[in-house]
Amino acid sequence: MTAGVRSIGWWVPQRRQHAPEIARDYGLNEAALASIGLRSKPVPDDDDHPSTMGARATRAALDAAGLAVEDLDLLIAAGVSKDLPPPWVEAFGVLHELGSKRAAGFDMSTRCAAAIDALWVARTLVEAGTYRNVAVCCAERFDYLMGPQRRPEVPTDAIFGAGAAAAIVSRDAANRIAAYSNIANPDLSSHKASGPIAGGSRRPLDEAALQEGLHRWRGQLTMRDAEEIARYAADADRYNYAELFRQAGIDGADFVSCSPFYPEPQLRVLEELGVARASTLFTIPHLGHIGSADLLLILGIAIASGRRVGRRIVLSMRTNVYSNALAIVAAGDEPGIAVAGQGVDVELWR
Repeated sequence: MTAGVRSIGWWVPQRRQHAPEIARDYGLNEAALASIGLRSKPVPDDDDHPSTMGARATRAALDAAGLAVEDLDLLIAAGVSKDLPPPWVEAFGVLHELGSKRAAGFDMSTRCAAAIDALWVARTLVEAGTYRNVAVCCAERFDYLMGPQRRPEVPTDAIFGAGAAAAIVSRDAANRIAAYSNIANPDLSSHKASGPIAGGSRRPLDEAALQEGLHRWRGQLTMRDAEEIARYAADADRYNYAELFRQAGIDGADFVSCSPFYPEPQLRVLEELGVARASTLFTIPHLGHIGSADLLLILGIAIASGRRVGRRIVLSMRTNVYSNALAIVAAGDEPGIAVAGQGVDVELWR
């Protein structure tokens, strides 16, 4: 028994903020946004939450696969942002919005790399015979965590958008999730550099912490930290891609779904690994960065826009502490993944 990706669905807010407005709000020069290619990003309405957007994306993925909500056995929520703080479980929120009473659910919290981890876990559970249809749901809304009002000292917050994407992993797929690799940064000191300090066992949330703003997401990376992380990320790609090719028995990739803030360094590494620049695309020009949803959105947009994706697909994600990658190998010349969604003009990527 094998398991692969049967479908991808997405839901992205229709409202957009364009580069001049983004630059104004974040106190940036438009040239800074142009240097990373950011032209616009989606903006959520008041009732667009990770659970509601995630449910819409999951429903689109189920519809594309020809499945009903009742066919869903398990939902893994792989986003970073949440409707409510712990002990809120995002998976249960999405399942509630879907009206599912039968499916199990749990959250996976490995930051933006969680989509890949969740796909591998879904594949393992399906191939073990535990479940037949598993949804991996990635939904993000970052404005309550970061932004010019909350972290004015972190201009990279301008990149973050909102939206959701989901994949259905099933034994009834025309491809197989064939390989997985991960490697952690040996220096984990930056793990706490971009999140809140107060609110856990090391520093409980009290009045003093609130007054100091220690409950908010923070940006504390130095230039030296950034340089070390960049070196680690490049080495992680070299390691993970070699592992994927070895495990899957392939000698390269026809398409790569990855999500760098600054594309050029990763494009150079991909070229070193034999992957052409034309063999990938990015969400950042028109959607910004939507966390763990990016990888599914990129693959879905590529298929929907008519791009020749080929049979050997790699999904890879780099974070400052953890990087992973996953290979999908199709039975035919194309991946055989059905796609559907709302809020993305795929013509922009043709």
